[in-house]
Amino acid sequence: MGLRPRGPRPRLLRSDADALAGSFIGLGKAVAAEAKWFLSRLPLAGAAEHGEALKSAFARIASEALEPASSDAQASRFAGDVAVVTGVSPNSIAAQVVEGLLAGGATVIATSHSFRPSIKAWGRQAYREHATGDAKLWLVPANLSSFRDVDALVDWVGHVQKKTTGATTTILKPAYEPTLFFPFAAPPVHGTLADSGELFESQARLMLWGVERAIAGLSRIGADTDVQHKLHVVLPGSPNRGVFGGDGAYGEVKSAFDAIVNRARAERDAWSDRVTFAHPKIGWVRGTGLMGGNDPLVAVVERHGIHTYSTAQIAVKLLDLCTADSRKAAAEAPLDVDLTGGLGSEPIDIKALRAEAEADAAADAAKETAGLPLAGAGATNVATEGGQSVSLPQSATPAGAAKAVIKALPTPVVPHQPHVDLADWAGVTARPEDEIVIVSVGELGPWGSGRTRAQAELGIHPDGTVDLNAGAVLELAWNMGLLTWADSPKPGWYDTDGNLVPEEDIADRYHDEVVARSGIRPFEEGMGDDYKDGADEEEAEVYLDHDVTFSVPTEQVAREYVKLDEAHTSIARDDESGEWNVTRHAGSMIRVPRRAAMTRTVGGQFPKGFDPVKWGIPASMVGDVDRIALWNIVTTVDAYLSAGFNPAEILQAIHPSLVASTQGTGFGGMASMRKLYLDRFLNHEIPTDILQEALPNVVAAHVMQSYIGGYGNMIQPVSACATAAVSLEEGADKIALGKADFVVTGAIDDIGVESVIGFGNMNATANSAEMYGKGIDARFFSRANDRRRGGFLESQGGGTILLTRGDIALKLGLPVAGVIGFIHSYADGAHTSIPAPGLGALAAGLGGRDSKLVRDLAKLGVTPDDIAVVSKHDTSTNANDPNESELHNTLAHAIGRTDGNPLFVISQKTVTGHAKGGACIFQVNGLTQLFASGVIPANAALDCVDPKLAKDDHMTWLRKPLRIGGGEDVFGRSAAGKPVKAGLATSLGFGHVSGFVALVHPGAFEASVAKADGEAALVAWRERANARLAAGQRRLEEGMMGRAALYEPIDNRRFREDGTRLADGTRYDAHEVEKAMLLDPDARLNASGYFEA
Repeated sequence: MGLRPRGPRPRLLRSDADALAGSFIGLGKAVAAEAKWFLSRLPLAGAAEHGEALKSAFARIASEALEPASSDAQASRFAGDVAVVTGVSPNSIAAQVVEGLLAGGATVIATSHSFRPSIKAWGRQAYREHATGDAKLWLVPANLSSFRDVDALVDWVGHVQKKTTGATTTILKPAYEPTLFFPFAAPPVHGTLADSGELFESQARLMLWGVERAIAGLSRIGADTDVQHKLHVVLPGSPNRGVFGGDGAYGEVKSAFDAIVNRARAERDAWSDRVTFAHPKIGWVRGTGLMGGNDPLVAVVERHGIHTYSTAQIAVKLLDLCTADSRKAAAEAPLDVDLTGGLGSEPIDIKALRAEAEADAAADAAKETAGLPLAGAGATNVATEGGQSVSLPQSATPAGAAKAVIKALPTPVVPHQPHVDLADWAGVTARPEDEIVIVSVGELGPWGSGRTRAQAELGIHPDGTVDLNAGAVLELAWNMGLLTWADSPKPGWYDTDGNLVPEEDIADRYHDEVVARSGIRPFEEGMGDDYKDGADEEEAEVYLDHDVTFSVPTEQVAREYVKLDEAHTSIARDDESGEWNVTRHAGSMIRVPRRAAMTRTVGGQFPKGFDPVKWGIPASMVGDVDRIALWNIVTTVDAYLSAGFNPAEILQAIHPSLVASTQGTGFGGMASMRKLYLDRFLNHEIPTDILQEALPNVVAAHVMQSYIGGYGNMIQPVSACATAAVSLEEGADKIALGKADFVVTGAIDDIGVESVIGFGNMNATANSAEMYGKGIDARFFSRANDRRRGGFLESQGGGTILLTRGDIALKLGLPVAGVIGFIHSYADGAHTSIPAPGLGALAAGLGGRDSKLVRDLAKLGVTPDDIAVVSKHDTSTNANDPNESELHNTLAHAIGRTDGNPLFVISQKTVTGHAKGGACIFQVNGLTQLFASGVIPANAALDCVDPKLAKDDHMTWLRKPLRIGGGEDVFGRSAAGKPVKAGLATSLGFGHVSGFVALVHPGAFEASVAKADGEAALVAWRERANARLAAGQRRLEEGMMGRAALYEPIDNRRFREDGTRLADGTRYDAHEVEKAMLLDPDARLNASGYFEA
């Protein structure tokens, strides 16, 4: 609904009440319950005037939602009608007609010659703002100048549209029998009689002959089964019979409409017995494609007694011709209606009218020059010394006022712990040592880091544009290699040509480029060398129809060819060259490479140009280590440094055997697997140690052995798409069981042609051609919960989550991004399908209101009603999205959530794609960012929620970002308010692995510290934690500028060189020092960075 459910501030109440204007009739129990819930949350006192307006609005909605649409004459005016409206564009008469039909409950099929973003945006808005009851809107692209398209449209309207996947057949659209037809399709008309020929013919094909063909075709639908059916055609006539001139075939076409109506009487046996006509003569309509160019003449025209209409006004008149009474009258005789407003009753001289309008404009200009007041035209507001504002004519504006805006650098946003009011956390009973906290998250995905991904989530618009601030643009441009810092010849950022780019110009210059290189988009080089232009390199088996001879260096090699196909291979020594000739005879099978078109050509890839070397990864590692393992190291570096500490500091405070890793992966090193299996088969040169890089656990091993250096648990889960959630569970369990004090958790996955083709063959992913055919842009192929979703969009990415115990975070002054409230993984029982979704995670509510989930959250001061959001797995598959919604909705009721309390849905994969094993990293990081900001991102790909989800009354899907709590978002925009106390995340994997996570705001940690150690200890911790966060941002900025290291390899395994003389005269023995350290519970890394003897 777009309101703040946690006590909106009084100054916002009026605008919120205005946002609730309009009809809510027939929207059902769920909307009524939600309105009642919001009503119950409003303050009972204060904000009297505006508060009462909001209360009144919610009370009205609660009442209206329970009324059937049929009880309202306007909402049911066209219920049961199926209308075809052609020539739709924003602000057109056709668009206004469509909106009126939707408001009356009709099913509308609207055609446009293109699927421009503006058309789709209009369609979304029209349906959301006007549809009532069972109204439906179909947008169909059609070139109605083509008789083939006219026939295809008729066929599409009259036949069921199905999609069959395996044994499942889905009805995409039922067969319709249209009852109304509004043929508004028209080209930009121009040309004089001298231009007649092809120009006039093309105009007539669209406006006349195509209309005739459509009337005949649409009226025939259902003729064999519904003999009484009538198609009511509103034929838009005109008094313009050439009086304007220069408008091509328009006048001739409108004259011909008279003939269509007349011939209906004579051709009743052929077609018109199933057609009725309303033939309005439409006059001057302002703002249309035809008449918009004459809008400057409106005042003059009306002065001469001609009435003009707006598009909305004329649409009302046209819809009045479609009432039951009008259709009954039309069945007797065509309705001839005068809507000319006097246009055409007398000759009109456009040239004279234009001259009169120009004279009026000149007179106004003379007044402006004289300083006389005009009707607000050309005025500029200027502030006076008293702080008031006066309006000056344009000519009186102070010189230079137009240049008052200058470029400036953005105000830096310094990261800090979210604001916490301990009064909001009075119910916390847990102690710091009882809590497991998230210290930091490092992330990499199609939108780069978690910092830039968060901005893309909040900044993406339905037209595909994305708002990013200057800092995000710079971070992405640096990672992409578009900008590099240099201290000479002048300190600053330099482009790839070595030119200095002023810092204030970076955002404007690079914004569009970094956006185009990021997110979900057609595949680029990230897929590997074997992918190109939507095709993958494959090999086909063919049989020779003639002998083929080639040379090899030795007899041994030659006989290897014979062994493969003795029946069709012969060899002979070439005495002249000393080589051996191998002949494959006719009938022999050979493999020939080819490029095969792929059905999936869009996915989520790392931003184009991203290079781990930017983060300090040595070139030697880039050549030896699988690329996804390198990026896993980068995410771990980001997690540590952005929180203001490094691995050595943890080892100085915690015994090394209690620093553990549970990082996992769904696939492992995909690029290395390809080399191991395919390149070896093709006899390409491959690294001798490539086998180790293909092992899944080695992705995590590189992090521990090259960057962290811990000695604790090494548990590397492989749980398909739920891997990151299972890793987080494993890490939390290790801490809860006392097996670890600090755990590096997370997961990451790559993308490649093998996975893209494999998932495509399973019909798990969206078919690119089908999505394009629906008029959907590549950016929005991932469309969770939408009725037009077609499967998930595979992507690459993941990251690292650092976990520790609350008392350790307090002791070390580590930041806290969130608290683990509850975490558990589940199976789904017996199944015959590996990918089919299940309900196993519903067991999180085992015991209902007395479940462990409810009890654990209660210790952190959280009730079921405090859970604000659920970050769903939401893959955009037909099976998953409804199943997961049902799971969460059922759980909400089971644990005692109040009826009507909305559970907002976050569908991150619509922005990131599905990173398989790494997906839950984005979800967890997104929830911690929500705790800090109070703003929920929307699903910009969501056009129409799947009707299958209607039963899930708690679930609420957003079309725009919504602030529901206090905080500061990633753009630096802040607001006061109650915190977002908790959120859920589910992550579901092939093989029936379901991860369930409940995260709680850092306020739960702060309250536990205040209760256990006092508020002074809390203040001290906050100061240290905020200092770390600020230092982390500085470190990242210095790293980008090359002034500080980001990735720092471990020096000599953190041991001194053997034989180093010690202070007591003995020699250092690294082997013995390591053994002693592992047996001494008090051993820690020394401040020197080495384990000392």
